[in-house]
Amino acid sequence: MNNTPAPTLPATRVSICRRTAWSRGFTLVELLVVIAIIGVLVGLLLPAVQAAREAARRMQCTNNLKQIGLALHMHHDTHNKFPAGYIQQVSGGPAPPFVGYHDSTWVYFLLPFLEQQALYDLVDSSANFGSAPSAALQQVFSTTLPAMLCPSDVEVDLLSTSRNRARGNYVANNGIGPMVSWWLSSAATRGPDGVFVGNKRYGFRDLLDGSSNTVLVSELLKVPGEDYRGMMHYTEGPFYHHNQTPNTNIPDTLRITKCVNIDRAPCTETYTGHTTREISAAARSLHPGGVQALLGDGSVRFVSDSIHAQTWQWLGTPQDGNVLNEF
Repeated sequence: MNNTPAPTLPATRVSICRRTAWSRGFTLVELLVVIAIIGVLVGLLLPAVQAAREAARRMQCTNNLKQIGLALHMHHDTHNKFPAGYIQQVSGGPAPPFVGYHDSTWVYFLLPFLEQQALYDLVDSSANFGSAPSAALQQVFSTTLPAMLCPSDVEVDLLSTSRNRARGNYVANNGIGPMVSWWLSSAATRGPDGVFVGNKRYGFRDLLDGSSNTVLVSELLKVPGEDYRGMMHYTEGPFYHHNQTPNTNIPDTLRITKCVNIDRAPCTETYTGHTTREISAAARSLHPGGVQALLGDGSVRFVSDSIHAQTWQWLGTPQDGNVLNEF
């Protein structure tokens, strides 16, 4: 019988093995360093991701405006004119050049060319867009049009009032404001016309400065609550003006109780009803640095907030004689 004791590992080898097993985990310092590195990478990547998302939203906005531009051109091909900004049949006022469709706006007349023929056919010329609506007219009022919504804007519900009218982000050029009631005004009491004004239809032949020097449609921000800006089917809603440059801090002017003042879209209450209105609304968007603008030739341009005020006003007035080479 062999009583020789079994050999044992040297102490140094045990120590090495223990150190090797212990070194397989992370120390607290190493873990904190990894977390810090991840945080830095996220901080660097997040703005790039946000910029990419905004670029996609801006592209969709551009496509929407091009679709509106195509619809306006198709309307012109069909009727030899763009739609009137709005139509009003007013007792005691000048004889209106159109019959019916009281208080309708350019948005309604564009519906057939935005693949909304069925919605357009719900009402006829006897409809009064400014009074308590029928069921059919209410359906027109409350229908949200995807082509009229910019994905960069925040979601805003329909107005929580009896009007219950949908709003959009794309608004027509009414010229130099304020927009006043057409039957109480004259060329001497209002600014130069834009392309879409009351009871008047412009055509390409009327764009004396050239279609590429005239803005047809730009952007406006929807505002939560009892605010008329962007309301598509009411004469005080779907328009903007060229008095101020895009995204100005100068407040818009709206009807009393129909104005919600917020930082991104300031406003001041200035009048009590549509017969005394003095509406002025600047082009606004949540695109960083400017707004999108649809020109008469169908192109869409990004207009910087820093555009010269005089240039912006020239772009909004199609008959001022100022032709721009670049802006």
